[in-house]
Amino acid sequence: MIRFVVVDGGRRCLGGLLAGVFMSVFVSAAPSASAAPSAASRVAPCEGAPKAPAPATIDDAALGVTWLADADLAASDTFNVAGISCDGSMEYATAVKWARAMNRAGYAGHSDWTLPITPTPYSDSGCSGKNEKGGGNFGIGCTESPLASLYSSFGLHAPDTVVAVPDATTGLFQDFQPYMYWTNVESPNQSGSKTCCFSFSFNTGRDSSNTDLFSMYVLPIIPRNVFGVTTVAGTSLYPADGGQAVYQVVPGTKGITWLADADLAQKDTFNVNGSFGSDGSMTHTTAVDWVAAMNEDFNGNDGWLQQTHWTFPTQNELAGLYQALGLSGQEPVVPVPDTTVHGFDDIQPYLYWSCAGPSIIGSCSGVASAPPGGPASAAFQWNFSFGNGFQGTTRVSGGQMYAMVYYPNPAPTKPPKPPCKPPKPGAPSTCM
Repeated sequence: MIRFVVVDGGRRCLGGLLAGVFMSVFVSAAPSASAAPSAASRVAPCEGAPKAPAPATIDDAALGVTWLADADLAASDTFNVAGISCDGSMEYATAVKWARAMNRAGYAGHSDWTLPITPTPYSDSGCSGKNEKGGGNFGIGCTESPLASLYSSFGLHAPDTVVAVPDATTGLFQDFQPYMYWTNVESPNQSGSKTCCFSFSFNTGRDSSNTDLFSMYVLPIIPRNVFGVTTVAGTSLYPADGGQAVYQVVPGTKGITWLADADLAQKDTFNVNGSFGSDGSMTHTTAVDWVAAMNEDFNGNDGWLQQTHWTFPTQNELAGLYQALGLSGQEPVVPVPDTTVHGFDDIQPYLYWSCAGPSIIGSCSGVASAPPGGPASAAFQWNFSFGNGFQGTTRVSGGQMYAMVYYPNPAPTKPPKPPCKPPKPGAPSTCM
């Protein structure tokens, strides 16, 4: 059972009871740090001064650590570390520097903040993927690393997302998700029993590749102007078929017709018996079946919107759309709502950095392995997705992710009982 005790101006509130999960959480305002620089001396990535309120912390008795309750502090306080995006995401090396800067500042009275440490090699038997060459297990179903344990303590199971993004309009599109979208191009640098394919992130504007079990979204296309849209110079995106599709002018090609609903699978699975999340995300195997079902007969009509040539876009086509929407790198396609999840503020439904080390309490002193079955390498580190519950690894350069931190707070041990003195002659013994 989880019990949250939130201390707010002397008032104590109990709530958030979840049966069957064993993590005790205590939320409190952290003490001020006399050695910490003033807020005015530090900056947020894009909006000036950092947050004024005192930081809250959450004691995690199950792990023996205390989390910072702000799960995206870097979006409001960089501690003068360069390379942090407006939304708080950053590359791994930047995340390490940021945590060290927190410690130099004595943030919240502590100098022992660390990125979550994934014990490596990771032997969690609940993980769906096994790496025999080094690094340890990965995939969905992991529960023993700090971030996986936190995800599980919220009562979530893959591919659940920690924060549902509300329906929104982005230009001519509906319900874009600030996450990754599948292509159908297999990644040549990954091998194994599971399909691995390239993808593109509408959170960071970057390319990636993932194993089949990683759930993400699909935005189908037809690579030409199938609805006969009339175009004019200077405009690249046009509504088509009454707003159900969007035609994009792409110089040197016949253009691209996009589905206007960027999360159609959330409303219609086309009776595909696959692995869908409640938010419309899916594994790659399911995505292949779902796109094929779009091209089948519907109520006497040929395919969805009476079209039978729906297919996957490439990374370049997804990147071109990202730019056509007026987005720059490290800019989510839609904002994630500010929410509080079991005491944690602003958790992003995306990937978070974790580092390798010998144990959860200690230091970032190890390396992870190339997914899904490569040897341990200094080029890779751990991550965990609060968008779908997948624990994996990624290259330390090029990946743009968020950062949570904690400091060690092991449970106090009871002092040993003093040795029992022998009774006086004739008196009964009291030794147990």
